[in-house]
Amino acid sequence: MTARVVIGHPVLNDNVRHTALALAEAGILDRFHTGLDTTRAQNLRLGPLSSELRRRTLPESVHRRTRAHPFGEVARLAALRLPRKINPFDPHLGPLSIQARSQAIDRVLAREVRRPEITTVYAYEDSAADAFAAARSQGVRTLYDLPIGYWRTGRAIFAEEAERRPEWRGTLTGLRDPEWKLERKDRELAGADELIVASSFTARTLADYPGQVGSVSVIPYGTPARAQEELVAGEGAIRVLFVGGLSQRKGIADLFDAIPLVDASVELTVVGRRVGECAPRDRMLDRVTWHESLPHARILELIAAHDVLVLPSLFEGFGLVLTEALSQGTPIIATDHTAAPDLLAGVEDAGWIVPIRSPEAIGARITDLNDPAFRAHSREQALSAAALRSWEAYRRQIVAVVEGGDEG
Repeated sequence: MTARVVIGHPVLNDNVRHTALALAEAGILDRFHTGLDTTRAQNLRLGPLSSELRRRTLPESVHRRTRAHPFGEVARLAALRLPRKINPFDPHLGPLSIQARSQAIDRVLAREVRRPEITTVYAYEDSAADAFAAARSQGVRTLYDLPIGYWRTGRAIFAEEAERRPEWRGTLTGLRDPEWKLERKDRELAGADELIVASSFTARTLADYPGQVGSVSVIPYGTPARAQEELVAGEGAIRVLFVGGLSQRKGIADLFDAIPLVDASVELTVVGRRVGECAPRDRMLDRVTWHESLPHARILELIAAHDVLVLPSLFEGFGLVLTEALSQGTPIIATDHTAAPDLLAGVEDAGWIVPIRSPEAIGARITDLNDPAFRAHSREQALSAAALRSWEAYRRQIVAVVEGGDEG
């Protein structure tokens, strides 16, 4: 039986775009539901909005089968741009939050699976509870894409961290998730026939789920194109970069603590928005080069201009910035609570795995890069690691999972 797949996600992350493209290339995509599809508007010149429009475009084969739901997403994006002090909307759980948009997509998918031609629904975390319940009643197969580790594992880690670093507790938003949201996540897992995750770490966290989990496929994301051809010469101070939300979930306090331990001259650049309230973090941002937000193209250029990217996350599903770094020839330092072990397998000196909560290990690895020859070598190795993770290979693996379950 030929698969006919309906899929939905409120925003167009690279992995979502490539999943939809994989299904379209295989001729099995029925409909793709998302918030904004700006494919026909990408060439409009709207100043600062132009780059945002380009980020939300789709390949023509996917665009033809896309149903956009723009009003709620436009309102959400507008709310995000309001100054924090006057913004009345809860960005995490309010009516204009990503959670609300995810649940709206969930309701759409729940209606779609009642169409008799649909064989499979492919849904993401927070967008699957209603869809999977409806699919089960119709005999429709359910595929669950879990982009981050299981919530019980995360909550245990966050509780430990709140005791270890109480001054950073305000950045650990996972401790504030309401019970109804967590119950939805468990219903999604219970309703999933098969799961797709992007890292071995995410797969391991599923051991903490108290019920039965469907089969799990680990499919790491692909790497973007290089922003520039020439690799930056590795001389002078070691240029260290962090990109991500400024929360202790990302382990940024450990990076701050690691910098004084480096036995070399270091320049630290941080890119990311503040998460929650945290006085120690805010004081550190005054001492480093900090960009609250940059266009994606500019971030890739910045990555290429640095000697190493550090992502010391305590709890991650993947860490897209890791593949972005490798693709630009920038080695990585990351914990085994990210996709780094998957991305670095089989390639030496493209990056290094450190334990969580270890500023000493981070500092030691940064110090190793004080040798200019080793810096240059690690850049070449990073490109080698990136070459092993193409988006084309990702799409082939997605199709293999989807079609494999629909044979016969």
